[in-house]
Amino acid sequence: MSISRRTVLGGLAAAGAGGMAPAAWAGDHGHERRRRARHVIVVDWDGFDPRYLGRVATPTLDRLAARGALAVAEATFHTVSNPCRASMSTGAYPEVHGNVAYVYDPVSGRAQGQSRFLAAETIAEALAAGGRTVASVQWYMIQDHGVRYGDPEHLYVQPGGAFGQRVDVAIDILNRRPVESNGQWVTVPKIPDLLAVYSSDLDALGHDEGPDSPGIGPLLAEHDRQLGRLVRATEDAGIHADTAFLLTGDHGMTAWNRTLLPRVVDAVAALGHTVEVVPAGGAPASGTEVVIVPNAVRVGDITLRGGASAPTARDRIRTALRRLPQISRVLDDRALHALHAGDKLGDLVAEARPPWGFALAEPPAGQWRGSHGSLREIGVPLLLSGAGVRPGIRLRRPRLIDVAPTIAALLGTRPPAHVQGRDLTGTTRAALP
Repeated sequence: MSISRRTVLGGLAAAGAGGMAPAAWAGDHGHERRRRARHVIVVDWDGFDPRYLGRVATPTLDRLAARGALAVAEATFHTVSNPCRASMSTGAYPEVHGNVAYVYDPVSGRAQGQSRFLAAETIAEALAAGGRTVASVQWYMIQDHGVRYGDPEHLYVQPGGAFGQRVDVAIDILNRRPVESNGQWVTVPKIPDLLAVYSSDLDALGHDEGPDSPGIGPLLAEHDRQLGRLVRATEDAGIHADTAFLLTGDHGMTAWNRTLLPRVVDAVAALGHTVEVVPAGGAPASGTEVVIVPNAVRVGDITLRGGASAPTARDRIRTALRRLPQISRVLDDRALHALHAGDKLGDLVAEARPPWGFALAEPPAGQWRGSHGSLREIGVPLLLSGAGVRPGIRLRRPRLIDVAPTIAALLGTRPPAHVQGRDLTGTTRAALP
C-alpha cells in the first residue's frame, strides 16, 4: 500500500479550508523592505487542530498573519507529540531522528511509550555551536539538546501551569529578569536569539473532552490573548521590529468514544494466532505472535512474531484488519517508508475509523474523548510573521520539518546537521527530500 503526498496534502487543504486565507488578510505588501530577524520566538501549542481556527475571534493571530502567512502544515507520522516535536526541532523526519512512540521494542522485549530520544542535531544545538543564545520555556524536546537547566546562554525552564504562566516567564526572560530554573535563579545575559514557549493546554482539554468540547473556543481565545501579551513584550523590550514569530503545533485531534480492541483481537485470533494487547511498559508472553501496542488510541501498532511474521500470514492478518468496518486504513512497510516514518514502528499500523479507537477502556456513556496518532491528525496550523518574513508570502507545502531550517534562515545561521526540511521564507535554497 502506498500513500501519496498529494493524497495527504489534499486532506490537509480540506481540513484547513474553513477560515484561513493568508493572502486575503495580508494584502499586497510586497513593496515593504524585508529585514533580517535578530530574534525568533517560537510558540508551540500542543494539540492545535486546524479546525479550531474560526471558532472564536483571534485578533492577535490575525494581526500576525497580516504581516506574514497562516497555513496548514504537514506534521510527521505517526502523529504523536514527541516524534512530531522531534521533527519540529531537528528539521528531520522520524526515519532520521529516530524518535518513535507506542511501539514494541524487540531489544528490551517491552512496549515503549514516549521518550526524548534524538539521533539528530536540534536547532538549539546548531545555534549554540554558532555562538547564539537560546531560551526554552518548557519546549521540552530540546532539553539537554542545546538548552539545559541553569545555563544563562542556553536556558531551559519548566514552570508548569497554564500557558499564561509560561508567557509570564517568557516575558521575564525578554526583560532580563531572573527566572527559576530547577531551583536556580538565572538571568540571561542578553535577549535570546531564539525563545521557544510551549503550551499543553489545548491538548489536555482535547484529550479529556474531545475536539468538539465547548471549552475549546474560550481556551483558544485565551491563548490568543496571551500571545498578544508576548507580542507586546517584544515592543516594550524594543525588539519588535527585529523579531520573527513562528507559531505551530504538533498534531490535530479526533473524537472517539468506543474501543475496537476486542474486535481486532478476535479477528486476528480467528486466523489461529496468539494475540496480546500490551500497553507501554508491558511485556508480551514469549509465545505471543501478534503484539498490539494501543496507547496512541487513534492507531494500533502491530508487531508480528513467529508464525505470524511469515509473508502469507502477514497478508492474511492485513486483509482481516482491513475488512473490519471499525478500521479505516492499514499501513504496511511500504506505506510507512513513503511517510518517512521511523523504522521502529511495527510491521503494520492500523488506523481506527471514528468514533472508534484502540483504547484500553471506553469513556462513560455519553462522554467523548480526543486522541491522535493517525494521518487524520497530520495537519497543523503554521504561522510565520515579522522580521525577515514578506507580508502576504504564500507558504509552499509547509511541513513541521521546515520549522528548524526556517528559524536558522531567519537568524542567518546554519540549519541543524541532519535537516531534511527547507526554509519557508525563501531566503535560502534547499532541496526537497
